Amino acid sequence: MTIDPTEAATSLQDIATVERRTREAMFYTGSSAIFIMWGVLVACGYGLTELAPHSAGIIWLLISSLGCAATVVIVAVRMHARPSEARDWRIIWAMIAMTAFGAAWSFVLGPVVPRQMMYAFQPSLFLLGLMLVGLWLGRFFVILGLAEPWLRLWMVAVQSGTLILGGVWLGRSGMPQ
Repeated sequence: MTIDPTEAATSLQDIATVERRTREAMFYTGSSAIFIMWGVLVACGYGLTELAPHSAGIIWLLISSLGCAATVVIVAVRMHARPSEARDWRIIWAMIAMTAFGAAWSFVLGPVVPRQMMYAFQPSLFLLGLMLVGLWLGRFFVILGLAEPWLRLWMVAVQSGTLILGGVWLGRSGMPQ
């Protein structure tokens, strides 16, 4: 039995589509836990800052440190479960680069720019990261990155809610554990 070139091309396209969707579903599943965790941490951070505004710096340092450590643990566990040839470190290095960039600019600009601009910088940087990830791994991240800053009261309800709901959605769209 022979296959003509058109059938072969169609089969290869189908295989590539299945591979892309599988990779996207696996990434969504892993992102689900991270989104929910960050959503809860961000809600706690804003709530604690509202209760103790004079301690905002230490509160956000602790929230950010806890979130970064938990993210590293989640990513490490998921990476350990994959075969070594399937591990792609580019996203990890991109996250580290964005975090370092954001921290450096926050340190440099913190004493110079108005406080409101500093409050907007880190979430904006995070949303840019979401949109960039979406260019590689799925349009959900692009939509989330574009929609979030336009919503009123996003700091408490929408940012946290979007991350939690996004995590739940990604978990349902991903592959079963």
